[in-house]
Amino acid sequence: MEFIRPKKPVLSLDMAPLIDIVFQLLIFFMLSSSFLYPALKLNLPKATEHDRRDIEQIVVSLDRDGNVYVDTQKVSMNDLKSVLEAKVANSPKKSVHVRGDQEMPYKYFVEVMDVARKAGAHQVNIVHQLVKKE
Repeated sequence: MEFIRPKKPVLSLDMAPLIDIVFQLLIFFMLSSSFLYPALKLNLPKATEHDRRDIEQIVVSLDRDGNVYVDTQKVSMNDLKSVLEAKVANSPKKSVHVRGDQEMPYKYFVEVMDVARKAGAHQVNIVHQLVKKE
């Protein structure tokens, strides 16, 4: 006995909506990635809140001329690593606070953070001035 089977309809997938969605995602990621590096001049040293942690003992200060101070002692950039290595070795938290004048060049800030990491600091914190709320 022979059975007559109904013919199955041919299934097809329309690719046009899928391609539209892929292009929309591509445009979204291209636009959102362009906002990662804003080209705005920012004035960063002020904040309204600060962490209520213990005061750390190692503080590196930078003035607008690029002079470096560890706590209150003036140190040259060449000697900074050896001074920080000695202080970080005696510190239980192995952290360094960096204070900088808002008028200082950014390159000094990056150099000091790099030296602090090389000296063995596990944590490098940025100190800012607290702005009073009105």
